[in-house]
Amino acid sequence: MKKIFGFTLAEVLITLGIIGVVAALTIPALMVKHQKKVFATKVKQTYSIVSNALLSSVAENGAPNTWAYYELDSSDPDYFNKASSHMEEMVVKYFKPYFKIIGEGKNAPGYYLILSNGVTLYFQPDVYATSNGTYKQSSVFILGSTVGNRDYFVSADRNYSRTDFLMQISATEGNAKVQMYMTDYTLDEIKNHSKYGCNKNISPNYRIGCGAMIQKNNWEIPDDYPW
Repeated sequence: MKKIFGFTLAEVLITLGIIGVVAALTIPALMVKHQKKVFATKVKQTYSIVSNALLSSVAENGAPNTWAYYELDSSDPDYFNKASSHMEEMVVKYFKPYFKIIGEGKNAPGYYLILSNGVTLYFQPDVYATSNGTYKQSSVFILGSTVGNRDYFVSADRNYSRTDFLMQISATEGNAKVQMYMTDYTLDEIKNHSKYGCNKNISPNYRIGCGAMIQKNNWEIPDDYPW
């Protein structure tokens, strides 16, 4: 008689159990690693798109410090709507023609464009108070979102370490360039900033230095990143 060799039911169940445990331990980590890679790639890609659009705009419209900016009364009860209307004018003239977009709209105090790569860009004025009681624009904030966020700067649903990132263009400098917010800081300064630091102790909607951290880390998310 020939002997038939095989696995017992108990051995099969034990093997499947081990495979299940290993999968449960490794798959979530692999998924997070993939999500980080996708986010970092999208940030890099969008930064390049915005930079190229700015160069094209400057070639036709001049440097950003020559563009038409507003000065509004800080006590005006309709300030947000007026600021949003101005941003719409700016975006339509200086930005929109140089992007491939699939949507756009107003959301006070800014204006948004939806790029063909799926990222939503929300344009918002960054302002400073003058001595005569008005607000004057100092730069253009460009908030990128991979999940379609169209809200302002530090709204509660912003997450600058997983879905959102902040770029800006100076309204006062002749050197036309797009910068990640806090790009002039060192990596340690970005990580440990008391208000906008890219660390787990800062609320996600205030971690606006995370985009610059990714850029300074060769467009990759470092191990100590607050995902």
